Parts: sequence; C-alpha cells; structure tokens
Amino acid sequence: MKISRIMNYLDFVAPLDKCIKEDNIGLIVKGRDNIKKVMICLDITKEAVEYAVFSKADLIITHHPFIYNPLYRIENDELISLIRNEIAVISLHTNYDAARLNDVLAEKCYIRELRQIFYEDGISLGRIGITGEVDFYKYIEKIKESLDIDKVKVTGSIPDIVRKAAVGTGSSGSFADYIKDLDADVFITGELKYDVIKSIAYKGPVIVELGHYESEECFIDDLYNLLTDKFQSLEVVKYKKRISTYV
Repeated sequence: MKISRIMNYLDFVAPLDKCIKEDNIGLIVKGRDNIKKVMICLDITKEAVEYAVFSKADLIITHHPFIYNPLYRIENDELISLIRNEIAVISLHTNYDAARLNDVLAEKCYIRELRQIFYEDGISLGRIGITGEVDFYKYIEKIKESLDIDKVKVTGSIPDIVRKAAVGTGSSGSFADYIKDLDADVFITGELKYDVIKSIAYKGPVIVELGHYESEECFIDDLYNLLTDKFQSLEVVKYKKRISTYV
C-alpha cells in the first residue's frame, strides 16, 4: 500500500492543518513508499525502534513528534536506525488531540454530552461533560480500571459527589487560568507542573493527574482500530511501554 494513501486517510481522520502553530506533525522521516506493516506507539525510543526493526515494520505512527527542535547534527541513534532500515515515521499530535483523543479519553472517563474547551490556534484541546451522580472515590476507581492505572495524583478539594468532569490529554498547563474557572467537579489530565498546580489548587475543580503517557496511551488503541477497519490488508501492531509508575 502506498504511504500516500495512508497519509490521505490520516489527514481525513485528524486534519494536519488543525494543529497548534509550533507543532511538528505529518511525515517526519521518509522511508519506503510501499507499506505492508505499521507500528503505532506514543514515542520514538530506542526500544520502540528496535521493536519496529524486529517486527519488520515499514512505518511507525507516533503521537508525540519524533523531531521537535531543529537538528544541527545527525547523531541520534534512533534516527540513524530508522533511515538505515528505511522505516518512515508519521506523527499525529495536537491535530489528533483536537480531532479524537480528548473525546476518547472523555469516553474512557465516563463523561458524556461533551462540549469543547481549551481553544488554542483555533482548535479545542479539552472536553467537558456530565458523569451522572457518582461518589468521587468510586468514580476514580472506575477511571483507574478503565485506563489500567494503579494510582493517580489528586490535588484540591475533593467533592463528595461528581456530576460534571473535564479532561485535557497530556499536559494542560497552558490552560491554568481556564482550569480554575471550569464549571466541573473534577478535571482530569496527564500532568501539570508544580508551579501551575500550586497556582490553581483549591481554586476550582479537584485535579486528577493520570500521568502524561497514561492519559494518551489510548491513542494507540484508537488509531489501531481505525487503521485495521479501513485497511484490512494492512498489518498493524501496537507498541506500548510505560516508562514510570507509582509504587
């Protein structure tokens, strides 16, 4: 299958022009033109590239851009290995956050009747909706089970009952002023810097931090389902590896 056909479909699912201005998305590394096998992961790491080579993948699709800052020297082992093995890399970041990923996370957090929040450069990077009346601790346990997470970090005034919740995948620090004014009982995100969370703690909804990777891991399953449904002749594999955990 031509990589251009896959690119056209990805652009339909999550338009490449609907991202924040400084984002680096789309085709990051040119590889083979004909694609038989795709690997989906969150990040390009040494282990991810080794798995792609071992699996004989022709294309890796990541969530986080592999190359974000200017390159002045080609000395990155992962990049060299990708080029040597002719493996292409496509990254879908804030365009996928806006088009699908926040909706997917909200669904996994049992939030419905969604509305868009957190606008930047014309796209929405968050969702808010209702949960129905549920005990806070029971709600957290449901989320942990849904996302296969052992522990979460909680900051702020814990409500007895949750009726309304909001989500923002990854790091939502740039929306600090909006978070504290959210009309919600709970705000769920990947992570917030200490200075940010200190400035908004106890001033709005209780904040639940899942972990950056954990809040976006659902990208892998979601895109896997899309690609396998659309291209039945295309072999698609997943690569998941959480790099940290609470103990």
